[in-house]
Amino acid sequence: MRNMYKVWFVAVVFAIVLSAVYSHATPSEQCPGESFEDLQERIQVTPCGKTRCKLPKNSNITVVFKFTPKKEVKSITNEVHANIAGVPLPFIGVDGTDACGNVKRADTQEAVACPLPAGQDYVYTNVFPVQPFYPAVNLRVHWNLKDGKKSLICFEVPAIITAGKKN
Repeated sequence: MRNMYKVWFVAVVFAIVLSAVYSHATPSEQCPGESFEDLQERIQVTPCGKTRCKLPKNSNITVVFKFTPKKEVKSITNEVHANIAGVPLPFIGVDGTDACGNVKRADTQEAVACPLPAGQDYVYTNVFPVQPFYPAVNLRVHWNLKDGKKSLICFEVPAIITAGKKN
């Protein structure tokens, strides 16, 4: 009987740990025409729920993801926009900006500069504001790191812009 309680206890602890690990998963999807291995395990957007991210106005959103380039990367540009009713609208202050300064080595967390050697694991981190003038609306956030015209990693996240904090 004691062994049964031990097994039950271990199963409960395992379930709690597993749910904690998966509760941090961001509900991300591949960009149209792209395919990146283990995409959901590599992306974290905060704050995010299980089915979509809530983006309160007048708040900052943190985006962290891992990528491993197959070829040397000369430069990285952020391509970030909101798809609202099929219309892409750029996230002001993020879209079109240089992303090299937001990249660190995954193993040491040491800042790196472009060009990036191939085959190394990197972590990209960025914090961007949700502007007070953005409409409260359902949308899809499109985030693409590009080296020229080539996507290093690209994903889309279902989201909603909410009323948020008043200034």
